[in-house]
Amino acid sequence: METTIGYLNQVHGDLLAAATRERRSGVRRPSRRSLPNGLVAAGVAVLVAAGLVGALVRSGGIGGDDSGRATSGAGSGGGDGAGATGATGAVEEPGIGYFDDVTAGPGGGTPAPEPTSPGNDSVSVGSPSLSRVIRTAEMSLVVPRDAFGQRFGAAVDAAEANGGYIQDSRTRERAGTLTIRVPAENFDETLRAVRGLGTVEVESIRGRDVTAEYIDLRARLRIGKSRREVLLRLMDKAVSIEQTIRVQNALDETQLRIEQIQGQLRLLDDRTSLATITLNLREQGVSAEVERASIPNAFERSAAGFVGVIAAIVIGLGYLLPLALIGLACWFVWMRVQRRRATP
Repeated sequence: METTIGYLNQVHGDLLAAATRERRSGVRRPSRRSLPNGLVAAGVAVLVAAGLVGALVRSGGIGGDDSGRATSGAGSGGGDGAGATGATGAVEEPGIGYFDDVTAGPGGGTPAPEPTSPGNDSVSVGSPSLSRVIRTAEMSLVVPRDAFGQRFGAAVDAAEANGGYIQDSRTRERAGTLTIRVPAENFDETLRAVRGLGTVEVESIRGRDVTAEYIDLRARLRIGKSRREVLLRLMDKAVSIEQTIRVQNALDETQLRIEQIQGQLRLLDDRTSLATITLNLREQGVSAEVERASIPNAFERSAAGFVGVIAAIVIGLGYLLPLALIGLACWFVWMRVQRRRATP
């Protein structure tokens, strides 16, 4: 009996040892807990790599195309003059069709001829005097040490010598900023004068052609004035209180739009007749002005940074997604091969 029990214990030990060896020699499959952790780590690595690639792309390091980045020239206007002409398309001419019950004039509904004046309205559309271009420039200069005051005054003198004036000025220790307005015909000469005050660090010249907007506004103004004349005659011929009120409302609306268009034209005339030069001066050894920290500015910069990071990740994913798909396909094939080898 004891011999039988010892034999059974020996067989049991041999079976346990064989199972242990088989378990160690078999393919180790990932546990349910380790699989999600691996996926999370892989996802984080992909996002980080996408962010780095996107940042390189945005900075022009990978696939950068600088041809579309215009820093100067007539094609880039930035925001200059946008406020003056942005509302041009919103101006609508009021209809007068609902005044059919009132005679429009001696001709029975024929509008009055368009008024002409010896001023701007008499200029033809193709006249060179209608050309309107908003010209702006930004320039940063480094002046010699202990020469900031003298060069700052020289910049003011250059503006006045060319028929301009200083619209705004701001100074700090051995550095300052000037906003110069000069006649458009003296724009280039003024730029040459201020360039000689120091070493040019940054220079940006922009021009925006607003001739089309200017002509459109002038045409709308002529139409508005013509309609006002028609409405004034309608007012004289109104035969009831209801007709008088309706004509008066249309006349008030037309007059308001005429004044709005005239304001836009005056603003365009100001921005095109006078060019704007923003001049930043600083002495050698003086750092460029650092923007003061503030809570609103911090929120703006954080929002801009958030959007920038998201944009970089999206751009990077566009570059990495094809590679990730190829890698995933290779991993899937490798796993299938390993499983087939492990299957007896």
